[in-house]
Amino acid sequence: MNMKKIYSLVLVFFVLVLTACGTDTKENPPQSNGTYSFFNATTPLKITAPTVDINGTVTSGAYTIKIQLLEFGLAKPGESIEMKPFNLDYGFVTNTVVVTDTNGFATFAYNPPERYSDVKGQNFKIEAAYRNPLTQVSSANGQPRKPDILLTQEIELQFR
Repeated sequence: MNMKKIYSLVLVFFVLVLTACGTDTKENPPQSNGTYSFFNATTPLKITAPTVDINGTVTSGAYTIKIQLLEFGLAKPGESIEMKPFNLDYGFVTNTVVVTDTNGFATFAYNPPERYSDVKGQNFKIEAAYRNPLTQVSSANGQPRKPDILLTQEIELQFR
């Protein structure tokens, strides 16, 4: 075998190895883009048809939606998390603003829509938000100010 062929084979080998080492085919987990992050969110949430008791009374209980707020990867208690308004055709949350508990969890009570049959088979997304607690909602001149939202989390409702 001559030297040109050996050098060519070695070169091809190194190119293949270096190319393979630089290829990232695995999906990387989402990274937080700042100090705060949401974790352990209840999503997707499967919503089933309400039940009717023997007297014809509709009995559909509330579903629990939980979202954990972290600061630098640690639970952040005592912070307000708000569920953004959404179309009532898809239900409602009992309290739109809740405070995180000692483990950083915000717990919402989601109530399914009265007319479940209208949304059966659909998916719908609602969104929770964490605002910067240091910003004011109104400006110095009394005009409304856009809130400084630090973080949002989509919750997918699956009507099955």
